[in-house]
Amino acid sequence: MDVIAFNILGDLPPITRYWTLGCATVMVLTSLNLIDSTKLIYNYDLVFHKKQYHRILLSVFDYGNLTWSTIGNVLITVNQLSYLERSFNDRRRFAWFNIFLLAIIIFMTKFSQPFSSLGMLLHENLVNFQFKKNSRLINLNGNGMFDMITPLFPLFSYASMYAFQGRSFFQISINFLPAHIIFYFDDIVGKIYGVDLLKPPNELWNDFQNWRGHSDTPEVIDNHPPTEDPLDTPNMIPVEENVEEINEMQL
Repeated sequence: MDVIAFNILGDLPPITRYWTLGCATVMVLTSLNLIDSTKLIYNYDLVFHKKQYHRILLSVFDYGNLTWSTIGNVLITVNQLSYLERSFNDRRRFAWFNIFLLAIIIFMTKFSQPFSSLGMLLHENLVNFQFKKNSRLINLNGNGMFDMITPLFPLFSYASMYAFQGRSFFQISINFLPAHIIFYFDDIVGKIYGVDLLKPPNELWNDFQNWRGHSDTPEVIDNHPPTEDPLDTPNMIPVEENVEEINEMQL
């Protein structure tokens, strides 16, 4: 059993593997009462006003109690995350994308208390980003029906939250709005201005340094007049010499 679990984790991309290990660790420690379940609750005021920053990390890996349904949900999430991570082809780029997405989610929680953990909210946004990305790619291949049907899957869940669970629209929007913001900004800004918002900070810094180096390089101005090529200059005879030759010919 340990060998099977090791092989499964070994086949996962790095970031998905670390997230899976973190979720499994939090679930086991919570079930053994080694971690107080109240410490897993994320609240903006507790984190930033009471300086309980550990709640961010625990909430990212909080996916529920250790039950069979939770294990099934984690396995589904692992499959989706591994697919999305492989589509990036760059581990640092995918890590920066998750940090960027999590920062927007945390900013939105300042105005409304989320009804699920940061890990679940992050997963919902990753799924929405994957839907948007795949719908565009498949629509380019001629399957427009997928582009119309794909956004309806999460809408059914959000409609039930609003109708039956009494959630506000802003609380529900935390599940999908950050992903849409990043997708459209990356798509629109990237096409119009040629700026890649999903570049890791170190690559953005290198680009800035290169741009600064080019802008600081003084322009060399040549004040010397251009020299004329004697081959390009017509052989002009002075006027006086020309007149003397004509007079000699007449004589």
